[in-house]
Amino acid sequence: MQFSARSRNTTSPPQSPVAGTAHAFALIRREDIDPTALAPLLADWLVAMIPTVRQTAYQLRSGNYTDGVVSPLAMQVAGTPTFLRTAEQQGVSPELLRPYFDLMRRRLAEGGGEEDLTGVIDLLVR
Repeated sequence: MQFSARSRNTTSPPQSPVAGTAHAFALIRREDIDPTALAPLLADWLVAMIPTVRQTAYQLRSGNYTDGVVSPLAMQVAGTPTFLRTAEQQGVSPELLRPYFDLMRRRLAEGGGEEDLTGVIDLLVR
């Protein structure tokens, strides 16, 4: 698949790939699921997320965080309670998710609802 600044396929959970992978494995620790069966699904998800790296770079360079957005920040923030509720129900700590979700909510409160997750980066710069 050829990547362009205007195309993006993302249905990812709103967190870093490493944190998301760790969280996914934690969710299945008490279940009758072989971690090696989940691993290919997670690996495929990580591969599918690779274009977001380029998309983020293009948005940072242009300053237009709404270019090519498929999953706006407002929609992703609206979905965060589901992630937190699922973690609680499964007995998994949300401590990997919560800081990122807090940044997402902050960016949304600043008016970035139509943006991509790229705007969160600006909140990290001091």
